Amino acid sequence: MLASSPRKVGVEEEFHLIDLKTRRLTTRAPELLARLPDDAYVDELQQCVVEVNSGAYADLGELRDDLERHRALLIAAAEGIGIGVAAAGSMPLALPAEMHVTGSQRYRRMLADYQVLAREQLICGTQFHVDLPDRDDAVQVAHRVAPYMPVLLALSASSPFRSDGADTGYASARTLLWLRWPSTGPAAPVATAAEYDALIDDLVASGVISDPGMAYFDVRPSVKLPTLELRVCDSCPRLDTVLLIAALFRALVEREVAGLHAGAKGIDVVPTLTRAALWRAARSGLETDLVDMTVPRSRPASELVDDFVNSLRPQLEESGDWDSVAKLAAEATAHGSSAARQRHALGRRGRLTDVVDLLLAETAGRTEHLPEVEAPRTPIASGPTSTAAGRTRRYWSARFWDRSDTADMTWTESTELDAKKLIEWRRDLHAHPELSFEERRTTRVVRDHLVGLGLEPVPLPGGTGLWCDLGPGTGGRIALRADLDALPVAEATGLPFESTVPGVSHACGHDAHTTMLMGAASVLVKYPPPSPVRLIFQPAEETTPGGSVDTIAAGALDGVSKIYALHCDPHLEVGKLSTRTGPITSSNDSVTVRLWSAGGHTARPHLTGDLIHTAAVLVTGLASVLDRRVDARTATVLTWGKVAAGQVANSVPESGELVGTLRSASRETWASLEPLVTETICHLLAPYDVRYELSYLQGVPPVVNDPDCTADLREAIESVVGFDHLDEAQQSSGGEDFAWYLERVPGAMARLGVWDGTGPRQELHQPGFDLDERALVHGVRTLVALTRLEDQSE
Repeated sequence: MLASSPRKVGVEEEFHLIDLKTRRLTTRAPELLARLPDDAYVDELQQCVVEVNSGAYADLGELRDDLERHRALLIAAAEGIGIGVAAAGSMPLALPAEMHVTGSQRYRRMLADYQVLAREQLICGTQFHVDLPDRDDAVQVAHRVAPYMPVLLALSASSPFRSDGADTGYASARTLLWLRWPSTGPAAPVATAAEYDALIDDLVASGVISDPGMAYFDVRPSVKLPTLELRVCDSCPRLDTVLLIAALFRALVEREVAGLHAGAKGIDVVPTLTRAALWRAARSGLETDLVDMTVPRSRPASELVDDFVNSLRPQLEESGDWDSVAKLAAEATAHGSSAARQRHALGRRGRLTDVVDLLLAETAGRTEHLPEVEAPRTPIASGPTSTAAGRTRRYWSARFWDRSDTADMTWTESTELDAKKLIEWRRDLHAHPELSFEERRTTRVVRDHLVGLGLEPVPLPGGTGLWCDLGPGTGGRIALRADLDALPVAEATGLPFESTVPGVSHACGHDAHTTMLMGAASVLVKYPPPSPVRLIFQPAEETTPGGSVDTIAAGALDGVSKIYALHCDPHLEVGKLSTRTGPITSSNDSVTVRLWSAGGHTARPHLTGDLIHTAAVLVTGLASVLDRRVDARTATVLTWGKVAAGQVANSVPESGELVGTLRSASRETWASLEPLVTETICHLLAPYDVRYELSYLQGVPPVVNDPDCTADLREAIESVVGFDHLDEAQQSSGGEDFAWYLERVPGAMARLGVWDGTGPRQELHQPGFDLDERALVHGVRTLVALTRLEDQSE
């Protein structure tokens, strides 16, 4: 073609939608699209993604202007409702259970047909279109360009992390997810448009795909446009990358069309090798070797990119793109892939939110200035590492707790303590447990300890519980929380310091929680923290909705920017701690249904309300409806703990009662459960002559650990027990009123191992629960380390 009329090129970009407060994916695409013109902005399979379609241009400068304009309009509309926009193959912060498939008929069918593939499609790509109206040419050129797809994929690689933040070790993990679909990979092995169309018809007829648009080959003739479409690339945060790939793909198509018409044979490569080379590109990005398909051998990615660009110089010069493409290609190989930049952002402080902020900035065309920290002394690895790997280790705790020197673990004088003192405090609290809102002795013990340290505790209005401040008067204040109350459970441990209160015991470890915060107070008075710290000793965690509600109402969170807590874990060995980003506990609601109907003889149930049968319908029916109305990935579980009705075999009772708990791992689902349960019970009982009363007590939401706070918590834990003793926590189905604090300020909770490693593991809330008291020192050290994360002094 003449330089004056190069083929037009257009781009489809997919963007993730990010909650600017939490930095997690958000399913607000319908709301955002309603604010945008419908000519270029469209929905995608997942409601956390928006697609933007450019115009078609012969001039790359005009294409850039179009892309910049559409990005700017999208970003401005999104920011107006608290949403960020990020172009990347994947995002590191998401709660898959809260994602939703778009409600169109096509997408709902895809969800029904492909299940987990559709649900886990939290990825974005960029598609490039080059004018090629002759579909016979398009089919053959798709084969001819296939050997060069790995280089284009490597240039775009931008998905190193899974949605849970784990490093996959790949530059394009999106490719791994994408290739699970049944119609992906190298172009179909056909020679004409008629053969291609027949193949697509066969695929649709087989039921494997539902329409021609689902033929997701790496390169294909477009379904709707007279173009050849490149589909292999990740979504690219930097527009320079988009323009570089667009120019190279257009030049490649131009060269191969000319070669086809001249009768020149293209590179003959079997699809298996093409697939293997694409895997290598997904694994390596631009940072290590790629497969040179002309040999085939492994070669450094930078060499292959240079050779590929130079091989297209005649076409690029003819279109007037050579100078700009040569510059963009050199910058790409010098700066590395987006995947490498994301890993570098994480390596500076260990915070996934820094990765998200980098992608938001690059997508908007800004230069992201990450916080300055000491440069890593070793290269950042492409794979799972310590949370704090590659960044300044702020392990203040190690400076006065040298594990090789036991003398440093013993403190003397009135403001210091040793492990024996911790055990003494814990055993005293254990022997004198108090129920929720009755913790007067416990509060007095804590208050006297704090006053003895020279602190000024603030009692809570109800007379149980307190909080106090220490450290400087200015700066971001963090809070450390412990709970005081015991359970109405008779202890059966046989310990010398067993509960002296009949029917009451510390079967959940709150005596240890209180002891550890008292210990932290002693250390922080001896070694004042660099920033303000608030110690919260909270009553009544074991009640619903929890004593934290009253504690917050009393002002305990005023001026607090972050909050942390530890909880005993009898399944985790002493010396270990665990935590996780996102939900770490579940919500906990209570459902009570009381039933009344006419009673009578069991020989004539039709003259009664047959209340027990009706209760059975409710027991099984409500759970069944919830199973089908609530996403299974939210781990929403209804369990009946009490079903009471009747006295004898031949009498239909007049009344009955059902009591159960309803738990969910999803904050969003929890908020929707009460109206769903109310509606369902009404419909289930409508056919029966039974009156009922529903008492739905909404308990606590899930504890959802903030990403930044979790990163800090991990760093504190590593400083105390080391990376090898920090575990990834599993989400518990238990409830914890610490969740109410996190409704107000960001924070995180970790689990403290209290199993001795030899005896049987004792469950919480059981009469035989006990803990290994060696864990107390680890808990104190972790709490203190949290107050020292900003202390960079030696």
